Amino acid sequence: MSSSFLEQPALDPPPGVVPDFVNTGGYHNFGYGLIIGTSVVSTVAVLARLVSSASMRKLLIEDVLLVAALGVFAGNQYITYDLSIYPGFWTHQWNIQNGFLPHFLYNVHLGAVFYGPTSLLIKVSILVNWLRIFVPKGTRGPTFWVLHTLLWTNVFFYFITTVTEIVRCDPREKIWNPFFEGGSCPINVEDQNIATSVINFISDSTILAAPQWVIWKLQMSRSRKWGLSLLFVIGIGAWVFGVVRLVYFIKLLSSDDATFLFSGVALWTILEVTTGFLIMGIPAFPRAARMLPMSDSVANFFQSLWSRSGLSNTQISTPQWQFYKPKSRRRRGLWEISEMDTHNMLSVSSTGGNSNNNQVNTTTGGNESDDAMKTHDDPTGTQIV
Repeated sequence: MSSSFLEQPALDPPPGVVPDFVNTGGYHNFGYGLIIGTSVVSTVAVLARLVSSASMRKLLIEDVLLVAALGVFAGNQYITYDLSIYPGFWTHQWNIQNGFLPHFLYNVHLGAVFYGPTSLLIKVSILVNWLRIFVPKGTRGPTFWVLHTLLWTNVFFYFITTVTEIVRCDPREKIWNPFFEGGSCPINVEDQNIATSVINFISDSTILAAPQWVIWKLQMSRSRKWGLSLLFVIGIGAWVFGVVRLVYFIKLLSSDDATFLFSGVALWTILEVTTGFLIMGIPAFPRAARMLPMSDSVANFFQSLWSRSGLSNTQISTPQWQFYKPKSRRRRGLWEISEMDTHNMLSVSSTGGNSNNNQVNTTTGGNESDDAMKTHDDPTGTQIV
């Protein structure tokens, strides 16, 4: 392959446009800001979860999965940073040379490989946490089967798509080198990526709807149901970002300007994954905030915001017991809830709220037994009165 060919534009420019391989027109600072901002937000969300668990001297499986997801996500952030350096976000393909195209496509391939495990670890973490929150131990109701179906479907699907992405061409260099002669690519990567996006859409939609389905079956006032629903509304962000990512990916399949449209795929993928970390991290923020200096001021800030939003009567937080010590009779704060309250809420959700004997416990005291407290154990996940 001649050096003159490698120095030519990777795509014929439109009439009247002169390729510029130095000033590509890409947005470098946008890429840096996106990577730094989403990395900080994701890390803070995971740290909040870990600090919350540490305060209870308990590390849950979803915490470990979340840390692993953050590690894989760091790999994706690195390759996006590399592309931000050159050619930059939203660079047209005629402003890069043929010689750079294999490097660009190799990073695209790595991004596809990193995306599967990252999404899988986050979704499994969310689903395991919601099984802990919404399904009482020993029960096999509709919520149990829906969440387990989602969990194992995601495990199977992401495992298959990640493996096929890695081995889709023989030899593998043909995946990222369009100038490689010989070999074969028997797997249709376009159909696979469309299937991945569609499965993500269905999965995200179901994950978004599952807690709302449980919450709106509870026996409590409509205003309190709205308050609880808003705690899980962050999932709408992941759903929206996933839909926009699918739109950009479909456009990418029908366009020759891959470097330009791939910027949209990368942008919305990063935002989708970051929102997944927030789904797990936000419920842990109140407890983590109490571990910081001036925690009372931080808690008062949260409480003032909650009061102004009209949700001051909705009590949401994590349990305050430790080693099953008896509870004090003091009035509970905004961010406090007992394990007995959670167990009663779960009893209502599992029976559809039709039994008069299963009422949501809204008392401020209570003579909870140790056995009742042990039935549902989630010191860091969201607990609902």
